[in-house]
Amino acid sequence: MINYKTNFDDFILSINTENGLGIWWALGLRNEKTMTTREKFLKLKEFFEYAIFHNRIIEYDLEKQRPIFSGDDPDVVFDRIFADFPLDQLPEYDGDNDNRFFAYMAVKFNGWAVLNEGTTLCLPD
Repeated sequence: MINYKTNFDDFILSINTENGLGIWWALGLRNEKTMTTREKFLKLKEFFEYAIFHNRIIEYDLEKQRPIFSGDDPDVVFDRIFADFPLDQLPEYDGDNDNRFFAYMAVKFNGWAVLNEGTTLCLPD
């Protein structure tokens, strides 16, 4: 997994319109062969929590086309965004090579938006 914290602004710019799969790949999680699927998912959660805490990822309601400022802790926001992630249906290892993972992550683009430089709201494509 890459260290996104060392150059966080550039990393955020690189994922600003990515879906769930694009963020997973940008973090380098698909290359982590010794980690379990659950451990990889927790690393994704760690990233989202960090980005939410630093006001670079915000919760977003795609249907109503507006940000959600719930005041909830970043872990609660992540859990809400990814509540439907099929973690328990995936293999213990290499779950990110499973068709169920791809089916979910390739179309997971709702629930968040990236805020760039405090002025530009970027929604995943």
